[in-house]
Amino acid sequence: MSRSDLHRKVKEFIHSVDTKIGVDQTVDEALARVRQHHIEEKIFYFYVVDDENHLKGVVSTRSLLLSPGGKKIHEILEDHIISISADHTLQEAMEMLTAHRLLALPVTNGDNELLGIIDIQLYLEEAVDVAKSKRSSTDLFQVLGLSIEEGKARSTWTMYRTRMPWILCNMFGGIACAIISRIFELVLLEMILLAMFIPLVLSLSESISMQSMTYSLQLLHRPKISWRRALYRLTAESKMVVLLGTTCGILVGAISLFWGDGVAPAIAIMTGIILSVSITGSIGAAVPLFLHMRKLDPKVAAGPVVLMLADVITTTLYLGIATWWLI
Repeated sequence: MSRSDLHRKVKEFIHSVDTKIGVDQTVDEALARVRQHHIEEKIFYFYVVDDENHLKGVVSTRSLLLSPGGKKIHEILEDHIISISADHTLQEAMEMLTAHRLLALPVTNGDNELLGIIDIQLYLEEAVDVAKSKRSSTDLFQVLGLSIEEGKARSTWTMYRTRMPWILCNMFGGIACAIISRIFELVLLEMILLAMFIPLVLSLSESISMQSMTYSLQLLHRPKISWRRALYRLTAESKMVVLLGTTCGILVGAISLFWGDGVAPAIAIMTGIILSVSITGSIGAAVPLFLHMRKLDPKVAAGPVVLMLADVITTTLYLGIATWWLI
């Protein structure tokens, strides 16, 4: 696929749809209709249409196969449809496939009639067997994303303006940590052991908060985000980071006893790690969802924001608890 192809219209690349089923059909009727077509190509999704061929929704293969035969299709369809107009460009279709992690997009006209589909294999130089390929789906979308970026041909200055603000965000975090350390310099002078463990404590908070952020980003790949599910995911992730923080805190606190400065500094280190990891990990899970709500790109902004917050919060808690406990 050449760069010039990206600006051609979607209607030049659409495939016919053999996996159409009727909105008023039963599951058994829909399966019978699909079998009649003797489909040889890969099946990505089943598209639900009415008598006028208007797109009404999508049914997953799992739902179609596992639902009772007498159940109506309109009872099991997903009506949140991600589709694209035939007059959009190929680049826009690629961006939608990548953003929503879809293997195919239904193509419609102005009256929402289903014209066909456009699928991800169009953009690959060789066919990829989705079920058997050694390449993961993530790699597949990375390849697609690379093609998009090449097609955009953004200037160096444009990319600089996009990325530099988030670098400044990290710089701000580092400067803030330096100021916080100066505020708590008394405890650092009294307990050199605390300073020795600062890099480790920061590393733990950053690593765990980035892990939590990654899990939230995976949630945003879904075509439709249920905020009930998002809240469930945040709650589950918060429990996980508390468990991780407690484990790390106990281990590092125990190891610090070998320096011979006593139990009090070890307790301060342990408590600081548990609290900072628990809080920053939970924040790391929440930041991508918050950025998504604010219409910002979580893939670009979440990392710098999470790292900055992790550093500032961890430094404050670690040194603040130590000062309160030891001095």
